[in-house]
Amino acid sequence: MQRFFGRAEERQDEVTVAEPKAAAQTGIAKSEEKKLSPIDSVRKAIDLMKPQMALALPRHLTPERFARVSVSAIQANPKLLNCNRISLFAALMTGAQLGLEPDGVLGQAYLIPFGDKVQFIPGYKGLISLARNSGEVNSIAAHVVHERDRFEYEYGLEEKLVHKPAEGDRGAITHFYAIARFKQGGHAFEVLTLEMVLAIRDKSSGYKIAKSSAKSGEEPETPWVQHFAEMGRKTAIRKLAKYLPMNVQKAAAIADAFDSGRHARLDSFGELYVEPAASIEGEVIDVGAESSGLDSFAGSSPATDSKGGRK
Repeated sequence: MQRFFGRAEERQDEVTVAEPKAAAQTGIAKSEEKKLSPIDSVRKAIDLMKPQMALALPRHLTPERFARVSVSAIQANPKLLNCNRISLFAALMTGAQLGLEPDGVLGQAYLIPFGDKVQFIPGYKGLISLARNSGEVNSIAAHVVHERDRFEYEYGLEEKLVHKPAEGDRGAITHFYAIARFKQGGHAFEVLTLEMVLAIRDKSSGYKIAKSSAKSGEEPETPWVQHFAEMGRKTAIRKLAKYLPMNVQKAAAIADAFDSGRHARLDSFGELYVEPAASIEGEVIDVGAESSGLDSFAGSSPATDSKGGRK
């Protein structure tokens, strides 16, 4: 018994001596952490993520470039630093898996504060890039139609799409459309009237929040106001996404989830994960239970032929 207690006392002495050392080392570590600014802390974490990014990124993007663009995007929107860091890094990995840079300038993709989380949002140019880089699409484009343009379209067995923009003043916007031609033959297009696009805008949680937050007499700070034509093009591309390669469908579904008030991302296996509805700045968006996000495409897609176009 005495021998047991002796060893115990000896171990206790060792622990007692070790505790001040550990405390001192912890204090040094905490002191070093305090010296790092929020952006430097995030930059350091992103540097550590580069090997993981390298595994996810397509060949035309290097982890160094992606990390540099990501840090610049975060610096341009300091509100991102107040969000949950895990969601921030998950948003970056979603961008890496899709191969879209969140530059926020060229329109490839954006990092958006979403309550206390960060949401990766593909832009319409990002959706077009994904389609072109897939190797399955010959060409893809989205356009705006004005009232003085010549514009005709028909669906059915004898599809037709004719658009000849007017010279000079083209008048007010009337339609948006997106069209894709596939390498194996066939094509697909979607036409949206101005009223259809406005209805989609009015249901967008981001637009509703921006509108309610705007001061009296001021325009809401939202792309739907500052860049309406671009948002209309993006809406048309998203409508067309159900005919496009899977990566485009996933990217479009992430954007759709954001518009319906849900946080979405790609998991470590590249599968789409959509969280249940959340409360954003006091507004609760009533949506269904957690889903894959691609169900809406599968449920609403018309039949397509073996070459990718409509039957």
